[in-house]
Amino acid sequence: MITVKRAFDHIGMSVPDLEEAVDFFVDALGFEVVIKAGPFDDFGYVWPGELGPEPGTLRQANLVLGDSFNIELLEYTNRTAAIPDAAPRPADPGGWHLCLHVDDIDKASDELASRLDTTKISDIIQEEQDMEGLRWAYFRTTWGLVLELIQWSPGMPYESTTQARMALPRWA
Repeated sequence: MITVKRAFDHIGMSVPDLEEAVDFFVDALGFEVVIKAGPFDDFGYVWPGELGPEPGTLRQANLVLGDSFNIELLEYTNRTAAIPDAAPRPADPGGWHLCLHVDDIDKASDELASRLDTTKISDIIQEEQDMEGLRWAYFRTTWGLVLELIQWSPGMPYESTTQARMALPRWA
């Protein structure tokens, strides 16, 4: 384990169109743009087995949600490496989703489902047993991001089995 001080900093996400993704995060989710950077002439890292960074064009934007969450959006264009046919699903190895805690999942779910740039891919699910009290729903943007909305409060049954606790947003 890393023994120095550590804290969450950001999630980085590759997007096909930086402006579209920034607009979605700002308009639909309430993020604020901190900085936009680029274009850069290469991707800035050397992938194992390669001799140098992949040439291409990189633009990025860093956004923040309140005082709780940083995200880095990365647009890679003019690539020399083959692009996969599709992003992995959340259940596939390497797959993932972005989850936002909301204070009213019914209202937030209705608002997000009404947008033309999202598709609801699950109804609101109410968990049982150790996670009773947790409610969630999945959505997908037109450009492939899988987004989860979640609502829960302290006092779920799992808390009787451990001293560890899930982190809550500061407003909760």
